[in-house]
Amino acid sequence: MMNEENERLLNKEELTNEELAYQKFIHECSLPTNDDKYETDDFYHQIYYYYYNKGFTPIILLYITDILSLVFGILFSLFIFVLLDWEKLLKCGNNNCENVSEYVVFSEINFFQFFLLIISIAYLIYKLCDFIPKVNDLINIRNYYSDSLKINSKTLHTYSWNEILKKVIRNTYYDEHDITNKILRKENYIIALIDKNIINISQRFYTYQLDKNLELILSNKINNLSKTNLKKKLIIYGIANLLCSGFILIFQVVYFFISNIDDFYSNRSVFGPRRYTVFAKRKFREYNELPHFFEERINKSMRYSIEYTKQFDSPVIEVISKFIGLITGAFIGFFLILSILDESILLYVRFFDRTMLFYMGIISAISSFSRSYIKRPEESVYNPNGVMDKVVKYTHYMPSEWNNKCHTYEVRDDFLSFFQYKIITFMYDIISVITTPYILLFVLTKKTDDIITFLKTNTIYDINIGYICSFATKNNNFNDEKMKKSLSVFSENHSITLE
Repeated sequence: MMNEENERLLNKEELTNEELAYQKFIHECSLPTNDDKYETDDFYHQIYYYYYNKGFTPIILLYITDILSLVFGILFSLFIFVLLDWEKLLKCGNNNCENVSEYVVFSEINFFQFFLLIISIAYLIYKLCDFIPKVNDLINIRNYYSDSLKINSKTLHTYSWNEILKKVIRNTYYDEHDITNKILRKENYIIALIDKNIINISQRFYTYQLDKNLELILSNKINNLSKTNLKKKLIIYGIANLLCSGFILIFQVVYFFISNIDDFYSNRSVFGPRRYTVFAKRKFREYNELPHFFEERINKSMRYSIEYTKQFDSPVIEVISKFIGLITGAFIGFFLILSILDESILLYVRFFDRTMLFYMGIISAISSFSRSYIKRPEESVYNPNGVMDKVVKYTHYMPSEWNNKCHTYEVRDDFLSFFQYKIITFMYDIISVITTPYILLFVLTKKTDDIITFLKTNTIYDINIGYICSFATKNNNFNDEKMKKSLSVFSENHSITLE
């Protein structure tokens, strides 16, 4: 909690003129002689973004492919939902199918389709207009890397972030912790709001869409955010999400389909692979933990998280899966023999008006899914508490009620709420088209008092970098376990000792 001195610093109008003048004098004396642009959060964020995405060319390609993906998504959606004559296509038989152009109709679009098309085009224009200033900023950062840090795009990938950070520090009065705080100023507040249950929303409905809205609503200037301003932002973003709900829904469906179909096939699971939810990533992340450090830590936990879920596999399901695998394997072998003898058999021999090739595809899929539930020998060792210890080593999340109970279904269910099948998270993403506007308009607007009070109470003024989240400071006198762990992780990641 913030002490009385910090409260007075946060409310500048309560300071005397002498105190304000003294603060300004001290701050200006410590500033380097660089241009003001080198003092902004955005500048340091761009330095990190440049490193994180491996330099100028990859970022430009990322921008271009992002725009092209949007164009493709619009055209693909237009083709699938507007131009394709599904009724005629589904009536196509073996002998009466026509050229694909015969199934494309150029009929008038209705008002809803027209509205979605206008929103899509408007968003595309916005992305194109936003592209040019981003490129200009990117050129400036590239010049900073080459001129000030003496690192060119070709050799950038050979440097670690800590090596780059040391070079940056030589040109400023900030240290590693200060610069990281400037980069993650906003993220630290969001982590604190979730960790302290101020934003107490069911994690089922804390989706990617809601998370991005919160990032936009909570600006970097947290100290200037008032109750009225916050409520106004929540209402504006809530209405905007509601108006764009149709566009968002179609975009999510198309994007999920084209980006995850291979994942579902390669993982041989009806529900796809398991992944940590957006809420889990916010919950597991430490204060001042940069994305690449966090991703490395979480990715290391994946194998143990999957191993933990397999500790509870039902022996009944495994027996049934082995039986299904035996039956389907026999049929697959039979189809293979037929294809060796004469491949035309699979194409022209029909059974219940379907070719043998159709049944081969269905049976192969069933076989693949059934085998995913059969444990390999190395997965047959039962030790849920020991496996969870390995998970916690990387997630840093272990509620007291889980201690020595990781073999129970209660703990398993709690953990699985953080580690969901992709298809389940996708379903909640679809639902979030409605729930996100509702949460912004009717849930969070009622919590503005609590949110603003928490932000102001847990904001302190640092003479070097301004207003920051109190949980993200180097002060380890706070009685907060997550904060202490965050300091330890930061020291380990940056190979330094915080004073």
